[in-house]
Order: sequence, then structure tokens, then C-alpha cells
Amino acid sequence: MLGRKERDQLELFMTGSLRQLVPDDHIIARVDRVLDLSWLGSEVGDLYCEGNGRPGVDPEVAARSMLAGFLLGVKNSPQASISERRFSSASPRR
Repeated sequence: MLGRKERDQLELFMTGSLRQLVPDDHIIARVDRVLDLSWLGSEVGDLYCEGNGRPGVDPEVAARSMLAGFLLGVKNSPQASISERRFSSASPRR
């Protein structure tokens, strides 16, 4: 089943949004302004089994997580920084 992340979902135990914590000139924020992956869900949607099992990870979030890890040199997911979490949240671009 194709999962979708709620874009305006607040982070647990954090006040405010991740956008407020990452400066606008950070590499992640700059890439986020130009990267549009909204087409990705419709491209891979038929690869997911509808109505069977748990919802999958939003393909846009997965692609953004991999790209953020590459850009920031993250070796494993526990090292995810606030900037990577902001980028991976698939929040609407400004």
C-alpha cells in the first residue's frame, strides 16, 4: 500500500517546525527550494499493493532521505540531523 506523509504534521516533542530550525542558506534548504518530486508517487504507485499490509513509506520521503544522506555524508540513519529530517519531511516548497 502506498503511504503518504502528512506534510503539516508537527514533530513529536518539538515546538515549532523543522523549517524554523534550519537556516535558509543551508544546502538542504537550497535544494529543497528547487527539487520537485511530486510526480514520483504516481510513477511508482502501481508497484504497491493496495489494501494489503501496512502503508509503505512515501516514495518522495524515501528519495529525499537518500539524497539528504548523500548531501550531508550520513553513514547510517541514526545520524539523521534536523536538517535532514526537515528535507525528508516532504514539506511543500516555498
